[in-house]
Amino acid sequence: MLRGAALPAPSSLSPAEAIAAIEGREVEIVLLDVTQRSADVFAVLKAAIPGTAGRGRAEVIVTGPMGVGDRLQACLARGASDYLFTPFDTANPLLVVRRFEAMIGRIRQREATVRISTTKKKDESVLLQIHNDASRRFVPREFLDLLGRESLTDVQLGDHVSGTMTVLFSDIRDFTKLSEALTPTENFQFLNSYLKNVTPIIRTYHGFIDKYIGDAIMALFPDKAVDALEAAVALLRQVGNYNAGRKSAGYVPIRIGIGLHRGELILGTIGEEHRMETTVIADAVNVASRMEGLTKIFGVDLLVSGGVVDALPKGHGIPLRHLGAVKAKGKTQSVEIYECYSNDAPQLREHKEATKALFSQAMSEFRKGMFLTAGKMFARVAELSKLDAPAAYFRDACSLSIVRPRSAEPWDGAEIVEVK
Repeated sequence: MLRGAALPAPSSLSPAEAIAAIEGREVEIVLLDVTQRSADVFAVLKAAIPGTAGRGRAEVIVTGPMGVGDRLQACLARGASDYLFTPFDTANPLLVVRRFEAMIGRIRQREATVRISTTKKKDESVLLQIHNDASRRFVPREFLDLLGRESLTDVQLGDHVSGTMTVLFSDIRDFTKLSEALTPTENFQFLNSYLKNVTPIIRTYHGFIDKYIGDAIMALFPDKAVDALEAAVALLRQVGNYNAGRKSAGYVPIRIGIGLHRGELILGTIGEEHRMETTVIADAVNVASRMEGLTKIFGVDLLVSGGVVDALPKGHGIPLRHLGAVKAKGKTQSVEIYECYSNDAPQLREHKEATKALFSQAMSEFRKGMFLTAGKMFARVAELSKLDAPAAYFRDACSLSIVRPRSAEPWDGAEIVEVK
């Protein structure tokens, strides 16, 4: 049976022509006369059914007189689908026609089964892609990769992994006051507008959002510490662009604070079988949060811990100023802190560069407990720029009214600061 009309009737095909038609997928059913030369019969049969695994290129019906039953049986053993004795009974043509119709029905059913199976696999693939895309909106792909899981459905309660990462915390200044002037709907619109503008920067610098905490962002940078610092600088720059749009629309500009810390942490899942969530557990998270809180106290936009600075490559070129060490209230260990003034106004940035050596000398005296000497130096720096908030802070911290009630404990050079 031909797929098209380009070839002559099957009965007129030579063995070579039949093999060519079979290999070209131009026929579906081959009617093969076994009384031909055995080599030709088996060559055509081999072309139609090349192996025992899977289906062949065409269905083969072998024909021959009653006396060649052994040849018919040999062809059936090699993969032929059916047989017909010759000569055909011309008085009862339906005996032959119905055999062909049954053969064609089996071919069509097999093709339909293949199509359904292929479509089902495609549909399952599409559904899996949709599921994965949806789950990534709630659980970052990077989080799953770190846990060694392909999709959210593979995550098990208690899955966890540890590593050294940089944690970024950012927060909008005076958000409570800002939100009080907005309706709940306007609050959602504002937050989504703000987050849509700034959070893609996290991904650009190889980080990912761990969670949103109201107006606050917690992000993780699994690889280089410089990725996190560059992301924080770019994020502050983007807030400046965002504020330009807000100003032109008649809205008040916003200000954010960012804290960075690098340390050991554990990522994993907590909860119970019917309700679990991914989380990060480590003191490094608390320190990063405190870094962000300290930006309010020191009057800067970006504070970086010593753990981050120690991991930066030489010659990174990002301007930093050492603000000594701080110790959270109730804590025994202090943390070295640095301000990044990359996004300060040009005049303030030039001032901090010009007074960097004097500020560093003042900080050295402050940490040795030489508050009077340090205070005079910090005052000199503060006088050169009224916008240098850290210099003003340490100038006031060195005054006698602040020093006296400092602590009954021996001075170790670290400021004890209460941060929410």
